[in-house]
Amino acid sequence: MLFPRKPTSRFLVLTLILLLLLSFSMNNNASDPTSSEDDSDDLEQLLALDEQEDQQQEDQEQESSSRFSEAEVLSKAQRIVLELNSDNSERVIDENEFVLVLGYAPWCVRSAELMPHFAEAATSLKELGSPLLMAKLDAERYPKVASLLEIKGFPTLLLFVNGTSQAYTGRFSAEEIVIWARKKTGVPVIRISTMTEAD
Repeated sequence: MLFPRKPTSRFLVLTLILLLLLSFSMNNNASDPTSSEDDSDDLEQLLALDEQEDQQQEDQEQESSSRFSEAEVLSKAQRIVLELNSDNSERVIDENEFVLVLGYAPWCVRSAELMPHFAEAATSLKELGSPLLMAKLDAERYPKVASLLEIKGFPTLLLFVNGTSQAYTGRFSAEEIVIWARKKTGVPVIRISTMTEAD
């Protein structure tokens, strides 16, 4: 194009309106000195609210990510615990030197509270290289197996050593289960009092 386009009348009208609005708002601010102070206070309040909202959003994201990671850990741990049924329970107990069985009922609140601790203990014991196999049995679904294993209440923890059961006597936290299981299944400690005994 050889000649630049001339501004259209529409463009000129819009520019004129904008200039009038700008001059009008400047006149209002100049005539009201408290307006600028109020505006700055309002702006500070808005900024503070915005910062609070951002912080709350970050906190919620961190909380949801930590819940997600806890759920992942629990899911992984529950896969480590073997689910016993009428087909495999006898074989599992007979073929493994150490088996810790959790007898539970789905409706039992105490069983539901113990399940994540049991799964966490299973993960810890596996990481420690323990020979203990952790298993669980839905005693309501498999009542005959529960009766054979002598599971009478819920939750019940039984340690099977070479097929012979003994009742769990520890507390129900993951740490306590790990400590108790390691005491029962670990290598015995032999006390040596002299150097000749060590040789």
